[in-house]
Amino acid sequence: MQLLGHKIIGNGIKTIIVLHELMGDHTNYDAMLPYLNTKDFKYIFVDLRGYGMSKDLKGEYSCDEAAYDVKELIEHLNLEDVNLLAHSMSTQIAQMVAILEDKIKQLILITPISASGIKMPKNSKDFLLEELQKNEGKIEEIVQGASKRYNQTWIDYRVKMAYEASTLEARVGYMRMYLETDFLYEIRNKDIPIRIIVGKHDFPIFSKENVSKIFKTTYNDVQILECQEAGHYPMIEAPVYFATQIEKFCK
Repeated sequence: MQLLGHKIIGNGIKTIIVLHELMGDHTNYDAMLPYLNTKDFKYIFVDLRGYGMSKDLKGEYSCDEAAYDVKELIEHLNLEDVNLLAHSMSTQIAQMVAILEDKIKQLILITPISASGIKMPKNSKDFLLEELQKNEGKIEEIVQGASKRYNQTWIDYRVKMAYEASTLEARVGYMRMYLETDFLYEIRNKDIPIRIIVGKHDFPIFSKENVSKIFKTTYNDVQILECQEAGHYPMIEAPVYFATQIEKFCK
């Protein structure tokens, strides 16, 4: 058995599994660690194949594979009543986990992607994947676009993280996943609470208006918070607020 690498913090009776985004790993959440209630909550920070503590685990980097990996970890740890938190890329994976695993009692989705993925013309998709595969320049372009409010130190930090947190194969694979995977029909109207945090300064595709339009037509129980001081990384940009809201969701 090849379990996903993971780190457990806290020994509370409420369990929160935490998944990361495309250009980071579990360390994206380090800024919020001092503010976690580790008495009442147990946090399990997980790295997907090709990332962080799972960097040596190769695979297809598909939504199905990643979801089954998370399900296997839940079973291995004998967990019950899991709150599953995911960020950006992994929010699509989390929605698939909710289909496969009845122990998921709530999804907490940060700057989320729909179960239908991100749609774009084939030539644009192919160009984006080709540029990412070159492993030079595209990450810098994405970080620059998301970091207009911040200084060069932040930009350098995010670029370094993006290159070092994962393998090139994994980054390209998971980007292909959310550009090509669509299981909206399977999950539409699933009876599970969905709690969402978006950043006011994020890309337009992750705006509160756009996310609300997508998720409130897919799920029956959706609440959305907009963090006024964040872009795509509320766990880093506003860690106290982020930790507080996550634990409010789970109470």
